Formats: sequence, C-alpha cells, structure tokens
Amino acid sequence: MLIKFFGVRGSYPAPNKDMLRYGGRTSCVGIFKEVDGITIPVYIDAGLGLIEAGKDILPKMFSKTATWEFPILFTHLHPDHTEGFTFFAPNFIPGVKLHLLGPSSLKKNVGMVLCDKMAPPSYPIEYKDLKSERIHGVISDGQTFYIGRKGEVITDLKPPRNPVFKINAMQSFAPSHPQQGSIYYRITDLENKKSVACIWDIESRVGGDQRVIAFAKGADVMIHDTQYTDEEYNSDKMIVQGFGHSTYTMAVENAEKANINTLVAFHYNPTHSDDKLEEIAKDLKLNKTKFVLSHEGLEIKL
Repeated sequence: MLIKFFGVRGSYPAPNKDMLRYGGRTSCVGIFKEVDGITIPVYIDAGLGLIEAGKDILPKMFSKTATWEFPILFTHLHPDHTEGFTFFAPNFIPGVKLHLLGPSSLKKNVGMVLCDKMAPPSYPIEYKDLKSERIHGVISDGQTFYIGRKGEVITDLKPPRNPVFKINAMQSFAPSHPQQGSIYYRITDLENKKSVACIWDIESRVGGDQRVIAFAKGADVMIHDTQYTDEEYNSDKMIVQGFGHSTYTMAVENAEKANINTLVAFHYNPTHSDDKLEEIAKDLKLNKTKFVLSHEGLEIKL
C-alpha cells in the first residue's frame, strides 16, 4: 500500500512563496495498491490536491496500468474538500466510473452537493455534463465496505470476491466539526494487514478523544488534523475554539494513546509558513510515535 499526499492545507488554498516546501493546495490523499501490475486508487477528499491527483493517475489509466473505476471518499462537503473535483481530469473521459462516497448533509448526498456547486451561473459546465459515470453513496457511522481488484466498491463479501482494501468509517458530529460533523476512514491493506487512519477536520479533546483512539487503535499510520498550535487554540484574541480543528498536542495525544507507529500532520493552518511548521515540529514531544510533517508529493509505503 502506498499513501501519497496531493493537498495538505486546510480551510482555503495558500499560494504563498513561504509555503512552497509543504504546499498550499487543499486536502487530498491518495491510497494505492498494485495488484498484478494494475494500480487501484482510492482518494480521500477532493480539495485542490485532487487536480494534481488526476494528472498523476491519467498516464497509468491510458497505459491500462490503473483501473478506470475507483472511489473518492469525502470526509465532509465543505469547499476545501470539494473544490478540486470539477477539475479532476478523469471526469472528462468517457468510460471512467467513480464511486463518490461520503456523508449526507441536510438530506443531500455527495452528488447533490456537487450538482448544486456546479449550477449556473456560477460554473461554466454543469455536473450532468461531466463524461465520467458517477455513483453516489452515503457513508454512516460504523460502516464497513471493501474495494475490489477492479476498483469497485463491495458491500457483500460472498465468494468469489477477493478485495484489496477494507475500509471502516467513523462519523463524528457537531461540535467536532461544524455543522454536520465529519467522517474518518481507516483503510486496511488486506494482503499485509497494514492500515492508515485518516482523522482530519476534527476538534479533538484535551487528553485525547476516546472514540478516535478506539477507532484508530494499532494503525500503522495516523494522518491527523493539526490546524492550531496550543497558543492559538487557547488565545483570547483570535478565538478558534469551536471551529472544528485540532492542535498538534491533541494529535500527539490521540496517536500515542492509540499506539500509532507514525503520526502525519495534516490540514495545516493556511497562515502557517514552512518555517512555522518546522518550528512547531521541533518543539513537539513524543514518546513512542514517529512524527512526520506531510507535504505535497510525500509518499509513505506500508
């Protein structure tokens, strides 16, 4: 299993010269598995990083070394997690089949939200005019599903099905992330049993979030929201408590209590420069968990 980061910034894009080392594109992480020479992709969130993800996978699709069917999992449907979807290159190729899975917000699934987003006069093309086939699904708390060898979504494991990924979902609710909460995913490679827990757009708890700790227990990698420093979170000048994001300390507490091997910081504050991120990382204290600052293009192999 390969984890690749295409967009690591939170809230809004930050095209800033002081953020070139880590990147200013909004959230998108790709999980890949190669089976018999064919790459099976799973994408989590469709921030501006998804545009780069599309450019990355397209050559493999055209050379028939990647599936033309695969899922995009949405943690939630705020703009920084959807704004790259309409510029995702596979959307413009007939024969591509996308499974768009995520929460239902105000009785609207992912497809309905994207359709509204692309409605005229605010968009040059409409959702219905995209060339890809799009299948919409709603993910609920505690749900388990699988990704097969052709990139298909499997909810029933009757033989002869032999999936490559197992995906567990956990639904958080407001005030964890305003206003409808967020979904966290744990993705397991069924061949080597390695797993990654994707925990972002969460306002965790001081001392640890017990639901997250239980959900992610023993995962090899945890990608966790790190939008604020402790000073920012506790400040009485710019009040951010209730905005639905965690501190670096919260991420460390969750990772260490869940016995995570590697904690990857993610969903950076759009005002934090490269130097600021490195300054924060240098001051962190971890006992048993390795800490990594994510950046665009970072790859982690499990």
